[in-house]
Amino acid sequence: MSEEDLRFGSVSISEDAHEFLANLVENEEGFLEDSPFTAIVESFRFAFALGYSRNLREKKRGKAMTIAPRQFVVMDYYDLLEEEAREEDASLGGLVSEYAEAGAKLMIEYSDNPDLSVLSALSSGEDG
Repeated sequence: MSEEDLRFGSVSISEDAHEFLANLVENEEGFLEDSPFTAIVESFRFAFALGYSRNLREKKRGKAMTIAPRQFVVMDYYDLLEEEAREEDASLGGLVSEYAEAGAKLMIEYSDNPDLSVLSALSSGEDG
């Protein structure tokens, strides 16, 4: 597969993950303690980074919600994911989506358990 043959694909996450990530975005009232992001694409990037840093991937279940391709450009992740995409004959967008799905799932698990601190777990490398 040459560089031209590499599939870019689109990025999407499950409806549940999308709803969770959207709730982390500040609203008309501005920044809230539980809404540290200014746009859904920022929360998606964070979820991707979390999944990627933990080497966790998850297939979407149920209805998929896309992330605007003008806001999340998969080619920005070419160097990071090219080898993996070629080995698995996967699209860049598909890989990004799976990492983001896993990251969002991890975030949801931590948010559902008030006894867990997301930041301390992330810094220690625990998986919940």
